[in-house]
Amino acid sequence: MADVFQHIAHEGDPVQAGFSRSPDEFRSRPDPSALHDILNSVPQAVLLLDRDWRIIYANAEARKISRIPAAAIGKQTHWELFPETIGTELEQRYRAAMASGTSDRMQYYFRRLEVWVDIGLHPGEEGLTLYYRDVSSQKRAAEARDQLNARLAQILDVTSDAIAGLDREWNIRYLNQRARHLLGASEEIAGKNLWRELFPQGAEDLESRLRRTMVDGVPADLEDYYSQALGRWLSIQARRSDDGIVVFFRDITERRRREQALLDQQELLSVIQQTALAATWDFDLKTRRITYGPGSYPLLGRPCEEFSTPEAIERIILPADWKRVHRAVHDALESPTMVVLEFQIETEDGRRCWLECRGRSIHCDGVATHLRGLVLDVTERKKNEEKLVESEARYRALTDLNPQAIWMGSATGKITYANQRLLDYIGQTLDSMGEDGWLNAVAEEDNERVRQAWMRSVRTGSDFDVEARMIQGRDRAVRWWRIRALPIRDDAGLTLRWLGVGMDIHNTRTAAEALHQKQRETERQHAELEAVYHTAPVGLAQYDPVEFRCLRLNERQAEIFGLPSEQVIGRRFDQMAPITGLLEMMQIAAEGHTVKNQTIEGILPTRPDEHRVWDVSYAPVFADDGTVQAITAAWLEITHLKKAEAALVQSEKLAAVGRLASSISHEINNPLEAITNLLYLISESEHLPSDMRIYVHMAQTELSRVSQIATQTLRFHRQAAKPTWVSPAELLDAVLNLYHGRLTNSGIRVQANYSTDKKVLCFENDIRQVLNNLIANAIDAMRQGGRLVVRAHDATQPSTGRRGVRMTIADTGHGMPEAVRRRLFQPFYTTKGLNGTGLGLWISEGIVKRHQGRMEVRSCQHPVHHGTVFTLFLPFEEQREQDKAA
Repeated sequence: MADVFQHIAHEGDPVQAGFSRSPDEFRSRPDPSALHDILNSVPQAVLLLDRDWRIIYANAEARKISRIPAAAIGKQTHWELFPETIGTELEQRYRAAMASGTSDRMQYYFRRLEVWVDIGLHPGEEGLTLYYRDVSSQKRAAEARDQLNARLAQILDVTSDAIAGLDREWNIRYLNQRARHLLGASEEIAGKNLWRELFPQGAEDLESRLRRTMVDGVPADLEDYYSQALGRWLSIQARRSDDGIVVFFRDITERRRREQALLDQQELLSVIQQTALAATWDFDLKTRRITYGPGSYPLLGRPCEEFSTPEAIERIILPADWKRVHRAVHDALESPTMVVLEFQIETEDGRRCWLECRGRSIHCDGVATHLRGLVLDVTERKKNEEKLVESEARYRALTDLNPQAIWMGSATGKITYANQRLLDYIGQTLDSMGEDGWLNAVAEEDNERVRQAWMRSVRTGSDFDVEARMIQGRDRAVRWWRIRALPIRDDAGLTLRWLGVGMDIHNTRTAAEALHQKQRETERQHAELEAVYHTAPVGLAQYDPVEFRCLRLNERQAEIFGLPSEQVIGRRFDQMAPITGLLEMMQIAAEGHTVKNQTIEGILPTRPDEHRVWDVSYAPVFADDGTVQAITAAWLEITHLKKAEAALVQSEKLAAVGRLASSISHEINNPLEAITNLLYLISESEHLPSDMRIYVHMAQTELSRVSQIATQTLRFHRQAAKPTWVSPAELLDAVLNLYHGRLTNSGIRVQANYSTDKKVLCFENDIRQVLNNLIANAIDAMRQGGRLVVRAHDATQPSTGRRGVRMTIADTGHGMPEAVRRRLFQPFYTTKGLNGTGLGLWISEGIVKRHQGRMEVRSCQHPVHHGTVFTLFLPFEEQREQDKAA
């Protein structure tokens, strides 16, 4: 019990108010009956639980709050009396306090008892002491307060006014949703200072008014525009509260804009009325009074108030218009539709003016109560209309007399006017032209194009300009026309109408087409000349007449110089061709004289190892004033021609030698035959000594060889009329026999191997000439001796699959470099100097191609494995026949 008193004493005044003595006094003088009386008088509930959670004591307040029956004390556990608390936070906290010996405090709602209690947990040696009190009323009051605050917050958030609460330090305590929106608060601004963070400048009047409210309690009501902070008009009201002020404000920007717009509209209406000479009016049918709107123009130079009755207005209307005016008023009263009327009035000074009145009736419950409308002074317009009628009559006369076609269309493209020239040409009337009837006069070839262009112009407002063929209505003749139209726009840029003109351009168009055709022909001829210039086999160039620098040249001239064209243009001719005599020729041409067909020869810097010959011509190009403005040059290279002439002379010499050799061979045949017979008789003589018989036999052998050489020489000279069948061995052996002496004297070993005995059909002498050139070149390449390999075998070309005979002539000479191999079959190219013509291999290649064969060469200059190999492939006759058929 002493522990209970200790805990109760520490709970504060409510417990202390139940007794005046301290717990120490009770310890010194324990009185059980007095102690129970005191605990029962304490306003707090006291409940003692032993270590087994049995209830061992409960004062009156505890029994009342927890509804504990007296019979349960000392017998039942807390969990048996309150089973609904098992597994809840209360059980966890109770057991934690009992186990740890640490005091705790909590609030818990007993749902079965419908009561909130504030519980203090104090563990001791005997068990757990609970002291608690019923706080249901406080909890309900707090919940009511929270609900009230939530409802208030909801009301404040949905109200149309923005509300802000400020403390006395001008810090924001509260903002409703509307206030956050108006202030553009994307983040929490509660607690921020109004002047330092929201309105740092530009709100001096607001600050002054709010400070008076804060200090003196004077309510503030103002409207102002806050451009720097918000860019809005605000209506602000401020009232002082206990801890600061409450500010109510709303966004009135739109209202101020509407008010300003209304003022602007009123001002604009006034300006319009003054400018348009217009007045707005209202006729009250009940009072028969006419009032005029603000800013109305004073008609006739007199105040509008002078015409405040129908009688005052009727006095100035011309009598001729009275009936029309009365009828218009009657119509307006009968129907709420707009009535428009123009009539004349007479001013005080006797002038007559035109007025246009527009009005309609206002009905209430089916009864007309007012007439309202607008009246304008249209005197100037009427005068202009009269002038316009006169001007239009003159315009129509002029357009009908105009030789061009003139027309006008509406904004939608409908033709509303066409002069007589256009109508006569297309053979239509203005009514038949209609929306697009005029397009029927456009030729079929151009109709769709013109139609699409006109529709596009009408749709977009772009200018219309086409050339098309138009059909003449009278004789159906077709002529070219140019049709143009421009849109006439109002100030807003909208199309009001179209004005167009048409012109007959047939003669101009046909002349232009002829000129264009002539121009195209000229361009074609120029292109042809340029093509001839650039592809001509003659070198062509142009030089300036002063420094002789190259201005242009063709590809052939660039090839002669051995440089690209771009590297030649701009350079002096003597840099390209430093040849004696050229400068004098250029100077003659610069003086206005022509130099024709002059032969020059020399060496150009780009090919220093070749002596070349050209036929050149120079001619001046004269300007309109007769001065020389350029020099043209034509170079024809005749190096090959000169070499061909020399080769022809050499060939003629060789032919003469050949004919002489043939004649000698023919003439010595008879003596050789006689000597052969005599040697035969001597060898058959019985009296011939044996030692002499050996010499006779040797003489017969050598004489047979001489006879064979003579026969081969004759065969070389004879020209066959048709091909013959011959074997590779017969072709090769005949040539080897001719060179037997040279081969022996040069120390050249011959290795001949013929693995085929098939014959080929060919011109025997031509093929012997080819083999003669190849074997002669091989002998020349082995001046210090070597080995000559001659072979023949059947073969098939891998690239074509053709079958034939391949003959090979290989030597172990010094070989050829790549530069020589590339030019080996070019005419007049030789490495033998004056001893060669450069035609042997070129002619040989031609002979082989005529036989549908192929000649190939391989060469190597390796220090050890060096030499040259020529292969000659000749197809069999049946293969040649198949190739011809293919």
